[in-house]
Amino acid sequence: MPLNRWDPSSALARMQDDLSSAAHHSSHQGTSVHTSTDGDDLVITVEGIDPSDVSVSVSGGRLTVQGRSGSNTSESGDVAGGHYSSSSSSSSSFSRSFSVPNDVEQSDVSTSPSANGVTVRIRNAA
Repeated sequence: MPLNRWDPSSALARMQDDLSSAAHHSSHQGTSVHTSTDGDDLVITVEGIDPSDVSVSVSGGRLTVQGRSGSNTSESGDVAGGHYSSSSSSSSSFSRSFSVPNDVEQSDVSTSPSANGVTVRIRNAA
């Protein structure tokens, strides 16, 4: 293995690039929740989340929407005769509860993917 002279400015630039990349990957849009009515139905739209990561439950007059989002990234390469690798991950979770009529049951709730997340529809809850 050949010996290379340590260059502090190159090392600093590489660390700065790694930190910048990690900061970029860790920043993500927050989850937002919007409610509306459609006839007698209550419609809840959760944006910024993968529909497969959302769970919805009904109990005692409360509807709870829970979810998780996250990402993992990794990269590697060769710079100035040396090899580097970098990985980062981020995750967030949310839980929102809504009051619904006491007679709303789990079978009254349906979910479907939306343009930016998931839509939860509760029949006859408005």
